[in-house]
Amino acid sequence: MRNKIKTKAVIALLFIVIKLNAQTYNHTTVWARFGLQKTIKNWEFNLEHDIRQQNSFQKPGYNPLSKPLLRWLRITSTYEKGNFAHTIVLPNYIVSYPLVGNLADMQKTKSIEWRFAFLEEYCLPVKNFTTSLRAGYEFRNITNNQISRNTGRLRIRLSESLKTSKNSSLNLSFEPLYNVGPNKAVNTFSQYQAALKYNQKFGQHLHFTTGFNHLLRKRNTLVEYDLEDAIICNFSIDL
Repeated sequence: MRNKIKTKAVIALLFIVIKLNAQTYNHTTVWARFGLQKTIKNWEFNLEHDIRQQNSFQKPGYNPLSKPLLRWLRITSTYEKGNFAHTIVLPNYIVSYPLVGNLADMQKTKSIEWRFAFLEEYCLPVKNFTTSLRAGYEFRNITNNQISRNTGRLRIRLSESLKTSKNSSLNLSFEPLYNVGPNKAVNTFSQYQAALKYNQKFGQHLHFTTGFNHLLRKRNTLVEYDLEDAIICNFSIDL
């Protein structure tokens, strides 16, 4: 009797694992960013344009440039004093396309979003290492199929940076995101991002960042997840 119960339990567990695996969609993406940066005393201003692409699950291979994922234009201002940095992300314009993991996703339409954010960061430098903790709130107005809604999201990021030379550094970060009000989404947990980046400065004005970002996103269905592996490629010019 016990052996039968154990056998059924093992079969049930295997079924659950298989079921969960079937509801996780894998994606390969590219995150590219082009920016202009200007520093005036304790203030830093950035104008940035993000272009993100994704692979197509219908085509063989993992070409991350097959389909559009996101277009993003934003202006940010950051005031630094001592160990603290205060960042305001002015209302920025985002066009986002659904992550395509199955045939049903291909029927979904793109979304238009206006986003405003306020972020507080504390940095603690010790020799060549800098530990940072950043937290902030995003207000989002999202329009899809001519239906508009307001919502919010909380971001918390812990990062460790290692200065490898005068003009280069390595950065490791972990950032969970949570859906909050107004009109909180059905899933409280939105996603997490774990990123490893290499930063290099060329001369006085050109900054280049490359790396890898691993994301787990939870869908509104609560039983489906998107597992995204993103290649990072950012360029910035210091005016």
